Parts: sequence; structure tokens; C-alpha cells
Amino acid sequence: MKKIIVFRLSAMGDVLLTVPVIKGILEANSDVEITLVTRQFFAPFFYGIPRLHLIYPDLKGKHNGFLGLIKLFFELKKQGPFESVVDLHGVIRTQLISLLFKLTGSKSFAIDKGRKEKKFLLKSKYIRILKHSTVRYFETFEKAGLKGSLGKAPYLAVEAEARTNANLFLEKTQVTGSKLKIGLAPFATYQTKMWGIENFKALINLINAEFEVDFLLFGGGDQEIRELNKLKTCAPNVHLAAGVLKLSEEIALVQSLDLMISMDSSNMHLATLCAVPTVSIWGGTHPAFGFFALGHSLEHHIQTPASSLKCRPCSVFGNKPCIYDKPKCMEMVTPSDVLKRLIQLKLLKNKTE
Repeated sequence: MKKIIVFRLSAMGDVLLTVPVIKGILEANSDVEITLVTRQFFAPFFYGIPRLHLIYPDLKGKHNGFLGLIKLFFELKKQGPFESVVDLHGVIRTQLISLLFKLTGSKSFAIDKGRKEKKFLLKSKYIRILKHSTVRYFETFEKAGLKGSLGKAPYLAVEAEARTNANLFLEKTQVTGSKLKIGLAPFATYQTKMWGIENFKALINLINAEFEVDFLLFGGGDQEIRELNKLKTCAPNVHLAAGVLKLSEEIALVQSLDLMISMDSSNMHLATLCAVPTVSIWGGTHPAFGFFALGHSLEHHIQTPASSLKCRPCSVFGNKPCIYDKPKCMEMVTPSDVLKRLIQLKLLKNKTE
């Protein structure tokens, strides 16, 4: 059995996109087992994948800093020997550990993030769709002599207890099977990637005027949950899921949705990997950089055309401050625009129709 060690520590959306790739590699290579070094919080994403082992470094504790990474290397080396190191993260800490493995006899292969292409797109505003992150992951494995394919969603599995608890949550909130279940995920890491709570309120009201649905709110962290609690009060059919369930249970809940409406965020990737139709709203970033929703057409990505706003896209990840008081690209997308797109895509209809 060939042993491969893989690194992908963060961010959540990027880690999620390793799931279909790792599954595809293991399914196509029965003589391979993979050890994935990632954050413990992300473990539920990889539930039920055979020949996959997870290791969680303590990067804020004993594995912090240069000496901590040296210690981590020796701990990982004991789990080998590893034929190859596949670095899907490509940051200084993973580059250092990969180098140490290489110096001790393992082959090392690192992701090509396409920085030059992304920089050219960002500077020129010449929009062309670059490779999706999953393609870059597969190409890294191919360097190591391993091929595979994506297969079809859903890619995520959950244990029976998690599904039971998600169903109990739906019963408790009185979310019935006769209505469409729509997930709303209004938040993202950066302000330039957020549409705003007021827009979501307006969208909820527009949808409620024409359709019978239940809304489930997703997010994380105290600040987001406070904002979601405010959003929850706008209608009796809006229910808070954020902060209520464990991650594995939240995955099961997402799998039960009929539709997810999100930002360019990890919830977009989570829903698509669960085979849930997803519509995302984009601001300072752009799907062309290769982070678009897997398996979804560009029509599922609502955005102000770059040709209509010379500053868009303003950054690859959304971390560059907007030159306006508020992201103008987001202000140009109205709740009516989103409702119209949902209807055009035939994602909104009463189940009795």
C-alpha cells in the first residue's frame, strides 16, 4: 500500500473542495492510502472516506513557530514512510515541512495556485474563467503520479446520529415537508463579499409574497449569530440554524435543503458538495478566479458585470478595502434581481405546483 501525506489546513471553503478530489483519487487508486493534515474542526467533512487518515496539528500550541513545525515533522514522519508529499496549501509552514520530507527521501509536490493568471485578470479586468480549485488539486496529485476524477455530488456523508439530530431540529422548529426549505448564508470573511442583512430581509419578504417556504439561517461566531437573530425576527418562517448544531449535524441539515442562497463563502461550497442547488451573490471577488460553485453554471452566480463597474473585481479573495463607503458592486444587485434569477432558474416554486 502506497502512503501519501497531504496538507490542507485552511480556509474552510478550500478544505471542503479537497473532499471530492481526495475521494476521487482514492477511488481510482485502490493501492493508495492518504494521511491528510488539516484542522480538527474540519473532520466531519471527511467522514466515511475509506483509506483516509486525519492528523490535526496544534498550530497555536506545541506546533507553533519554527521549532514547533520541526516537532510536527518528526511526529508526522513516524506515521510513514510516505512515498510522496502533496502540498495543497502552498504556504510557508507546509513548504517547510514538505522540504524536510524531501530531504529525508520522500517526493514532494506542491500546488500551482495560478498567481500570475489571477494577477493578470485582476489588473486587466479581462474576464476569462481560470481553472477551478479542484482542477488545481487534481493536477497536484497528477504530479505525484496519481489520477482520479470528481464523480458526482453529493460528496459529503454524515453518521446516522447527526442526521437524526438534524431531523429533530427540523421537527422542533416545525419546518414541514410541504414547503421548500431555503438556506440563507449572508456572511463571508470580508465586507466586500457581503450583500447585507437588509437586502436579505427584503428578499425574504419578496419570496414570502409569492411562495410558501421555510428559511434556515446559517453562519458562525457570536457577531454573525447576533445579526442572524435580528434577521430571524422579520418573518415567522425564518429559523436560526447557526450556533445550534454541531458541524456534522449542520451538514445533514444542509443536505435536506431545496436551495441555498449564499455569498462567495464556505457555505456555498458546502451546499454544492451536498448536491443542493445553490445561488451565490458576488461583490468584490469574481467566479473567474476559480472559486465558483462546483457543478453550477455562471447563471447561478449573481453579480454586477465587471464591464459595468471598472473597479470590479478588486481582489482575488475580497480582502482589499472598497474604494467606496460601501461595496458599490453589491449595492447594484437588488433583491428583485435575485428573485428574478431564482425564478428564471426554476429554483422557486411551491411544492404543490
